[in-house]
Amino acid sequence: MNPTSLIQTLAPVLFTIEIALYVLLGGLGMAGLVLFVWRWNAISAASGDADKWRALLSKDLDKGANLDHLQVTIEDERTLPGRVVKLGKENIGLSPEALEKVYEVQESAERRHLETGVSFLGTVGANAPFLGLTGTVLGILIAFNKFAQAGGKGSTEVMVAIARALVATALGLIIAIPAVVAFNILKNRIKILLDRSREVRGLVVARSLNAAAKES
Repeated sequence: MNPTSLIQTLAPVLFTIEIALYVLLGGLGMAGLVLFVWRWNAISAASGDADKWRALLSKDLDKGANLDHLQVTIEDERTLPGRVVKLGKENIGLSPEALEKVYEVQESAERRHLETGVSFLGTVGANAPFLGLTGTVLGILIAFNKFAQAGGKGSTEVMVAIARALVATALGLIIAIPAVVAFNILKNRIKILLDRSREVRGLVVARSLNAAAKES
């Protein structure tokens, strides 16, 4: 079987795959948008007011590790800085080294929770252009097949097939670029949130270190 006959035989299959790639790209775009909104809201809810906790913890540092003057409400516990303070209050009797280890475990768990699904956006951003390019290649093959069937003469069907093929690459880029931007935005927000929470954590540990130094 020569290549021309093979393409003619596979043309219906190629067309089906091309349309499936369009559907897949559209689905990835919608999923990416939903995921971005979901994670944005989750990160916003976890942000809290780190400045408030820094101000409270910075006050009277010389009084040691006692955090009884800090009230962590249920609303505060929904935020990462609030959970950091709560963990410090619950483990106030630990040595500074042990407290730091407890905080490292908490940060690892919080990071894993905050980054849930975010890698999907990076995957879409990296692979959507290739899916679009695949659709374009298949579309061009279909267009050449139509061109051959038309006896080497240009026709409306050939032009439509070429245009549809080029749309696949454009669609891949249209989906990939926002996905990469969304991925970077979420990663940056998570980094800022963890950095701010680490500042609160540092003050709690500093109070514990100060108390341990006074006892020695």
